[in-house]
Amino acid sequence: MKKELLLASALAGSLGLAGVAEAASMSLSGSHSVGVAGSDSDTTDAAVKASTIQSFLSASISETTDAGVKISSGFTIINEGTPSVNASGLTLTFTDGSALDLVGAGNASDSHDIAPPAGGGETGLTYTSANNAPGGIDFGGASDAVGFEYHSAADALGITGLKYGISASFNDEATTAAAGAFDTGYGVGVTYVTSAGDTSITIGAGYSGSDYIGTSLTKDEAVGHAGISAKTGDLTVAAAFGSGDTVDITTDPSQNDMEATEMGISYVSGDMTFKVGYLTSSGTDNTYGAAVATKDEKQQTSASVDYVITSGVTGTIGYKDQESKNEGTVTNAGSGSSWYIGANISF
Repeated sequence: MKKELLLASALAGSLGLAGVAEAASMSLSGSHSVGVAGSDSDTTDAAVKASTIQSFLSASISETTDAGVKISSGFTIINEGTPSVNASGLTLTFTDGSALDLVGAGNASDSHDIAPPAGGGETGLTYTSANNAPGGIDFGGASDAVGFEYHSAADALGITGLKYGISASFNDEATTAAAGAFDTGYGVGVTYVTSAGDTSITIGAGYSGSDYIGTSLTKDEAVGHAGISAKTGDLTVAAAFGSGDTVDITTDPSQNDMEATEMGISYVSGDMTFKVGYLTSSGTDNTYGAAVATKDEKQQTSASVDYVITSGVTGTIGYKDQESKNEGTVTNAGSGSSWYIGANISF
């Protein structure tokens, strides 16, 4: 009897059983960072040093139909040391290279922003919750889980180097509330890659808008951004700017006037990568319909050196200097310097 069971198992494994669904392909990827971080704020308190351990693990699932359409999704198992299950929606990738995100879709404006280089490592002092200045140009792009984002194929519309995206999200059942509620939103974005001699130039821009339903709310989201990156050999230089109105519907609802500028330089020399970044930003946190308050501000300069120790293992030394202002007044606890020394293992 045992021989017959082994034979049946072998046949089932090699030939498949009719009517039994086969599993889609799945892969795991992630990283694990271990290091020491220190900070010295502008308060009278002594400098602080502590170990820092950050982990990330995600699963990707995909399969391709007989017609060549790839269906993919995924979820995050661990995000920076915190147990979590952050699932994404479905992505359909078509044979021409275009793709369509469904259900848990993003915002096309965010997908086409330029991200200038910045110092790495777990550096930085904690800004107070009262400081509403953004931490980068990607402060817009509100969306709802019910929506879509379309990504064009490369060389879209017959233009070499052009890609674009369109997104929309819906929550038509939103009701009026004191804290407000997201109703509908959309986003558009474009990326254009060209060259000038030995320099590759990438230009990215986007715009997003959203409607909210909220008592006394006098603004909706309307945010635009633009940036440029130039790469010559091992040197990359980039800058980006974003500006516009946003709405915060958390426990402290507010309508905000935001802007941010980012600049950065990256240089690769053998196994070493040098990065320097600069950010300046401002933002209000006005109660719905209230008079415009003095803006909060963030200003920070960061730098780091990455060294590839071996395949999949990179050592990092990072430093950051920052200043925080809440409605024009410097916040000492969020101002000062910080550093990081550690290693990242990716897989």
